[in-house]
Amino acid sequence: MEFQNVTKPQYDLVAVPESGGAKVFNDMVHSYLDLVQPNKFPSEILQKAIKKSEYDPKEILTYEVGFLVAVAIGLVFIILMILVGLFFPCCRCCGNCGGKMYQKQTKRINCKRRFLYVFLFVITLIILAGNICAFFSNNKITIAVKNTFNYYNDTVYVLENYIDSVPKQIDFIVKKSNIPIDKANNSVHDIGPILGGQIQNVVGKVANTTLDSVENVVYVLNATVIYMTAVNDSFNALQVEQQAISQNISDVRERIGKTVDKCRPDCTFSSDGLTMDANFSSIPDFSEPMKTVKDFLNSGIESTIAKARKTLQDIPGTVTNQTRKTASDIQDELLNIKQKINEMGSRISIDDSLQTVKKYFNTSNEFVDKNQQNVQRYDYYRWIVGICLCCIVLLVVVCNLFGLFCGPCGHREKVDPTERSCLSNSGGNFFMAGTGFSFLFAWLLMLVVGVLFIVGGNSYTLVCKPWSNKQLFTFLDTQVNLSETLNISNVNISSIYSDCQKDYSLWKTLNLKDKFNLDEYLNISQYTSDVKSTIEKTKIDITNIKFLSDSQKEKARNASNSGINELNFTHISQEMKKNITKTNLKSFTASLRTFADSVTNASIKEELRREADDLDAIQSSINTKLQPEIVKLNTSITNLKQISANLSESMNKALASTDNAQVFMDTKIADIVKNETNNFLDALLKYFQSYVDWAKLMITQNVGQCGPVAASFNVAQTVLCNYIVDSLNAFWFSLGWCTMFLIPSIILSVKLAKYYRRMKSSDVFEDPNDHLEMTSTSQQYLIPRVTAKA
Repeated sequence: MEFQNVTKPQYDLVAVPESGGAKVFNDMVHSYLDLVQPNKFPSEILQKAIKKSEYDPKEILTYEVGFLVAVAIGLVFIILMILVGLFFPCCRCCGNCGGKMYQKQTKRINCKRRFLYVFLFVITLIILAGNICAFFSNNKITIAVKNTFNYYNDTVYVLENYIDSVPKQIDFIVKKSNIPIDKANNSVHDIGPILGGQIQNVVGKVANTTLDSVENVVYVLNATVIYMTAVNDSFNALQVEQQAISQNISDVRERIGKTVDKCRPDCTFSSDGLTMDANFSSIPDFSEPMKTVKDFLNSGIESTIAKARKTLQDIPGTVTNQTRKTASDIQDELLNIKQKINEMGSRISIDDSLQTVKKYFNTSNEFVDKNQQNVQRYDYYRWIVGICLCCIVLLVVVCNLFGLFCGPCGHREKVDPTERSCLSNSGGNFFMAGTGFSFLFAWLLMLVVGVLFIVGGNSYTLVCKPWSNKQLFTFLDTQVNLSETLNISNVNISSIYSDCQKDYSLWKTLNLKDKFNLDEYLNISQYTSDVKSTIEKTKIDITNIKFLSDSQKEKARNASNSGINELNFTHISQEMKKNITKTNLKSFTASLRTFADSVTNASIKEELRREADDLDAIQSSINTKLQPEIVKLNTSITNLKQISANLSESMNKALASTDNAQVFMDTKIADIVKNETNNFLDALLKYFQSYVDWAKLMITQNVGQCGPVAASFNVAQTVLCNYIVDSLNAFWFSLGWCTMFLIPSIILSVKLAKYYRRMKSSDVFEDPNDHLEMTSTSQQYLIPRVTAKA
């Protein structure tokens, strides 16, 4: 009996983690955070913080030392950037720190300019790459926050459907109890053909074999009688033909002798050989064996066999008639079993635990619905701020790029620094503008980076990383008593997640064997004991089968000992091998005709010819009448010998078989009925055992396969950590990247700006081919004067 497996709902709940370049960038951020925070998960510190017990602040500071060092560096950066930003313009306004609009001309000035240009270009590209990552990460955070609610709704929908599917699966299993009950009901309804058929098959193996052997003996005896009658009839017919032919031959022989005597002594012809050679006047007497066989055949043996077969065929009907009340009682018991199984389904229900979980879902849904708009609005504000911060960095990048573009385009190497073009001077101004923006906003960027670094970094190290390596579940197990919440013993978050990852059933995941004794609920005896008792009380009486009566057995023995297989047909066989006449009639007739032709007396010749014709008629009679009877007699004797050769042995075996079968029927029929009744009961119980085994398998392995629960955890981890936290970390990392590279950008921009800005005073060129320009303080062209040596 086959049962359909429990239907497993199809769930489409997948959140794909980042891949490609985004994953590489996130891995780089993770490596940096792992370097900043190499300490293991602070479960003890968190436990004390949650319980609000006394804890040592040094523990927290020790754990966060990596973050504190990084924040300290950030603070130093902010302070120095503010101080430098304040002093640097003041110094330049006073003509210091490269503030004088004068550039000394050297031989390597072009090489220096190109060197600074290339390095600033590379630094600008690096800042631009970080800025692009910041733009991208900032947008990803908004997308992640928006999609988080969709993923949350999908996850809750899947989990609610999953929770609702569990009672449906239990109901499905309970309803499948109709299959064994219907099977058993049909078997009870057809108890006559089924149980009676089983009894009939067992009894029939012995009875039919015996009856077949008796029928075969009866068939052989009937055939023997037929062949004996045929032998007797053939012999009688052969005797009549033999007497007629013998008389005719004798008459012809006398006439030939008289005719030949008429012509003596002129002619001589001998007819002494014209006599019968074969003699069929005697045959063995088998009238007594035939009478014995006929007595047995006429004893009503065929009626006895037919009655025995009918008794065998009536067994199913007999069982049907004798078990009507039993069948009705069993069908009533089957209805009771159905009610008990339905009660079993309600007893192993875990609706109370599942409803507790659904209450948490309802509370969570209310909280999410209440705060969704606020979260999205605040995220929009965050997105605006992020765009502004990215635009600040982009402003510096644009200034640098304009400077890198305009400076070289308007610059001429042979042109005096005081006469540089407007385009070249604009390039230098752009460099200085970028430097100014860098000083103005670098501290702000670093401040934002520091705050986001603390939030995002700790989110990764305290939530995402331990979530990934399962340490978070271990910590939650110490804080949340899931066994008490679900009213189920020996369960925790770690075990549930591990089992659900393997898509185990709720029975195994929640250790429901400690709450429900499934063997007790599915104990087959509590359902079938009444059925078993009812069937065992049933009384079935099968009419005993009689194979042969004592009189028939006696007549059968007489027929077996009648000697029919010992009849001697040797004499007849020898006679049938002889010629019919001593001389060959054809040859004799031919000789007689030759002799007649030699006789001169016409009347004698005519008589001899007539006598020859009479011999031809006798030969024709032998061929057409006597010879066929001989063949027929020979065939009948052969058949009789063959069929009666083993007749005595066959009859003795049949008698022994009937005796054994009769003893079997007289002594074993009650045991057969009892055994087959037990087999019928076992067949009924197997229906229920098969159902119980299937129900155990479904409940322990298939009901509530909790793969969706693990998938929900995975989706939550992917959305929270991979989409939100990683995007947040990527954002501050990108901004920090850009901010740190503002330092070399400032230095290179300030240095490179002087190579493109228009100077207020000129320096001489060191090229000997270029003219020398005098300044107001130059002493080159003074008239030499004599001076006294000391």
